[in-house]
Amino acid sequence: MKLLRLKINSDFRSLKTGFELNFRPTFLKEEFLNEIRTLKKFEPFCFAGLNGSGKSNVLEALANIFYHLELCANRFKPDAFEFFSPGTNINGPHAFELEYIIFKEDLKDVLDGLNIIRIVKKEGKEPKMYLKRDLFSPDAIDQEIQIVATSFDKAAPGKIYLPDVIVGYSSGENETLSIPFIKSRLIHYDEYAQSTVRNERFEKPESSLVYIDNEMSQAVLLSSLIFESDQTLKSLKEELNIVRLRSFRITLQNHILKVLEKNQVKKYPVIHQLNNKIEALKKISTAHFFHKFEKDEEMEESREYYKLTLDFFLDNQMKAAFRNVFKSSLDMFQFFQLLYELNNNFIEVANIRGGIKEEVYKSAGYYTDGKLPIPGPADKVFFFEDFYIEKRKINSEETFELLLKQFSDGEHQFLHTMGICLILKDKRSLILLDEPETHFNPDWRSRFIDMLENSLEESGADHLMKDILLTSHSPFIISDCLPNNVIFFDKKDDSKFSVAKSASELGLKTFGSSINYILKNFFNTDLIPKKSKDELIDLIENGSLEELREAVEYFGESSEKQFLFRRIYELTEEMDNDSTASEN
Repeated sequence: MKLLRLKINSDFRSLKTGFELNFRPTFLKEEFLNEIRTLKKFEPFCFAGLNGSGKSNVLEALANIFYHLELCANRFKPDAFEFFSPGTNINGPHAFELEYIIFKEDLKDVLDGLNIIRIVKKEGKEPKMYLKRDLFSPDAIDQEIQIVATSFDKAAPGKIYLPDVIVGYSSGENETLSIPFIKSRLIHYDEYAQSTVRNERFEKPESSLVYIDNEMSQAVLLSSLIFESDQTLKSLKEELNIVRLRSFRITLQNHILKVLEKNQVKKYPVIHQLNNKIEALKKISTAHFFHKFEKDEEMEESREYYKLTLDFFLDNQMKAAFRNVFKSSLDMFQFFQLLYELNNNFIEVANIRGGIKEEVYKSAGYYTDGKLPIPGPADKVFFFEDFYIEKRKINSEETFELLLKQFSDGEHQFLHTMGICLILKDKRSLILLDEPETHFNPDWRSRFIDMLENSLEESGADHLMKDILLTSHSPFIISDCLPNNVIFFDKKDDSKFSVAKSASELGLKTFGSSINYILKNFFNTDLIPKKSKDELIDLIENGSLEELREAVEYFGESSEKQFLFRRIYELTEEMDNDSTASEN
């Protein structure tokens, strides 16, 4: 998919009613082929601006919009969703206009597979979806597509025009961004639980929202390393000095799944729906063992075991075995994603007593921390253990083993962003990255965009299928993005509302610009920090010649330091003139 336009028609955090972003120009027939060539390129959008300028609010708005559209279009609604109304987007924005291009997955011909979608939601009203009938006729009447499901038997027709996957990621644990994704995790669990009780086949969650956090590191890395080629993984392996994933352990605890159904609590083994996949993993495991569980008379289905441990030593044969179990890296990732979400089984026990999930579902606030209990190891359904990576020592051929948990924050960030983009390389997806480079060293920041592009190109990614939006304070990231794709956010006249313009609109060049240029023009920042600059200026204005000469060694190199040399020259000239005058 490719975003075209977003307009907010009700105040949303720092985005005032009328806030509008035009991501790409409207298609004109004579320019169509050139526009398509541009869309085929890797050109992410970068939102820049000072802290609190509103750049993350756009990511939050898009996440909330697609969360609400999914709830409208999807067949499944949790029992706790009796309060839900298609006309009310609880977390906002309450009114918006959204336009984007979405392509068919089996795209053979661009014109045949291209759909331009416009979605309009007015305050208190159901969203309306429109499909552009004629790409090149401004007078053509758009076709309305039903976006709100009218039965529990099937999704709304507009579902096929929504992205396959919406990904959220925040290096700074932006909880506000995560809220719709956390709600989606609970919905995924409810969908699985209710399908188990009703004896309906469950393959994957209907909702498309996925949040990547630290717990997802193993699933992202494992799926990428097994399915992607060495050439595709070259940047990831070289930058992190990874030689290979050596071994890992999967632990599954077959807790009781309790579901309140018609005022009765029904009980099943929580992994009941996944037995076929788990049996396949048992067969290919290097070793496995389990704690047997005697038949539980009070359960509808007996538990074959309580705790199952699967060990895997990863060589080429094991990789091939995994490829027989899973169809793709995304298929594998989604399996582990579901297992992670089954850890919410721990919440269900508390939910039956206190209605916790309903409180979270209904929450229109900014916080979820503290509302959901956190399971301990004994309460979880699934977790990875002993995830060992073989790494190469820097500037050496020697290797050593390291647990993935021991990786630095920057290394985890690298895995998250690179890995998830590779997994979704050919899916219709919108990837929302909030400051993905926060913990990167300067070298990684300067090469991040290039490394991501190279990896995606090697993987055969179809850039028509996805859009990547990221926020950043890094001049390195901004300098690798085109001026039309760099959106600068600001708050004018001490207003609480944001204003956003592209670098092109501001007359600023970004691609290939120096760090100094970007710091000065985008962040109004001096090229050296304030404390050292103030000391240098004070010394230049008030220091003696001897103090100035000592300062030459004391202060590092900067353009401001040239004024120090100039002042030394001036004082030396004055002394020479005074000496000559006294001699005369």
